[in-house]
Amino acid sequence: MRAIRKVTSVLALVLFAGVGLEAQAQAPAPPVGAQPAGAQPPAAAPEAAPKMPNIGEDLAAPVYTYEVRGRRDPFRSLLIRKQVERSGIPGIAGMTVDELELQGTIRTKSGWMAMMRGSDNKSYLLRKGSTVFDGEVTEITPSSVTFRQNVNDPTSPKPFRDVVKALAFQQKK
Repeated sequence: MRAIRKVTSVLALVLFAGVGLEAQAQAPAPPVGAQPAGAQPPAAAPEAAPKMPNIGEDLAAPVYTYEVRGRRDPFRSLLIRKQVERSGIPGIAGMTVDELELQGTIRTKSGWMAMMRGSDNKSYLLRKGSTVFDGEVTEITPSSVTFRQNVNDPTSPKPFRDVVKALAFQQKK
């Protein structure tokens, strides 16, 4: 019973103290020019008010420029393969494997030959061992050509990949 009385008396004190603080906070502030009774007027300021700085100059952000200095672009994906720089080599020796399209195959006494169309819309005959800009012909069958393409990709486990170009058969209507 005593504990309950102590708790209620403490709560009552806290309540009354809170009401007193609330009333003090709601009391109107004295007017700017008014002085409390018995107060002395303030002395005159010896100097003029300090000059306010120009806020616009202080908040202006400095201009930022990015210097490459041989670093890679951080916004380019590492997973996308880099386009092979085209050399000035004319003909089939200057074309990449991706630029070639198989048009047909020809059987000769010495083996199979592949008729390929290049990016310049001209046809070229390739044999096993023929080289292009980024690879070489490893195998020719009656319906496909296999290239071993050199890959300059640090994420690739092998420095090459095998690319098969197959004939696109057209069905008669």
